[in-house]
Amino acid sequence: MVQHLSSTSVGSTRVPEVIDIPDPLAGPGAVGQLRIERQAGPGDVPAPPLVIVGGMTQTLSSWSGQLRPLSAQRPVVVYEARGQGQTRLAVHDVSPPVHVTDFEHLLDALGIAGPVDLCGFSFGGRIALGIAAERPERVRRLVLSGVGAGREVLGRVIVRAWREALRTGDLEALAWLSLADTLGPRFLAENESVLAALVKATVRRNSHASIVALFAQMLDDAPDSPWAPLHLAPRVRAPTLLLAGEFDRLAAPSDLQALAAAFAGPARAQVLPGVGHTVAIEAPEPWRALVLDFLA
Repeated sequence: MVQHLSSTSVGSTRVPEVIDIPDPLAGPGAVGQLRIERQAGPGDVPAPPLVIVGGMTQTLSSWSGQLRPLSAQRPVVVYEARGQGQTRLAVHDVSPPVHVTDFEHLLDALGIAGPVDLCGFSFGGRIALGIAAERPERVRRLVLSGVGAGREVLGRVIVRAWREALRTGDLEALAWLSLADTLGPRFLAENESVLAALVKATVRRNSHASIVALFAQMLDDAPDSPWAPLHLAPRVRAPTLLLAGEFDRLAAPSDLQALAAAFAGPARAQVLPGVGHTVAIEAPEPWRALVLDFLA
């Protein structure tokens, strides 16, 4: 849940952009803003753009360390979805179909007509999976990190604990609670000195009301939900790469093969050793190598 450390030590001086998109939920003719960062790829490589949507409390800064090296091979766009960070869209409905429509509006606003490669992590992975199922013509290849076939008992207990923390009205409580649930033990030990700053950044960059809305509408664990991964996967024809951390407590790596087998199109799964839920931050270089190799 709390993952704001840059995935490399390389700094970023890019200025985020604000992209206007229709927001009919806010009223007839209303316009909202999606916050994005993008980086042009090499001019001599005709690769489709890679679009990234991160975890629930992640913001653009969570991906700053990946944006530059990924863009060495292709154009890259990272965006804060409805309810995330400083994106400004109505949050009384942040259900999966709304996120699918927002994604289409973003591509249209950026003038991206052809299919893109789509990468989603955790909450963003569920959005990406829904997009690939609902709008197959928009997705060439799909990468999912931290998404399992379904939540086991431990995952359900963790989410319940997060919900209870949110009831206090204190986003900082959720931020601290989720550290041990999302980051692997090695990463926590190596970065203990910056954890307090990490929590403060999460609180500063997110809205309690928006996170409450996302929890209420985007974490449906019911196996009969039409937006459950095992219901969406059979509708996805794009080649798919599934990545998980060895110590992921939310999306158990043990059921990754079951999810891969459910896809209509080709899908393969790989577990990264020694890391938890936040694979792209805990193991940035192995994660990136796997992604770029798959998208090539």
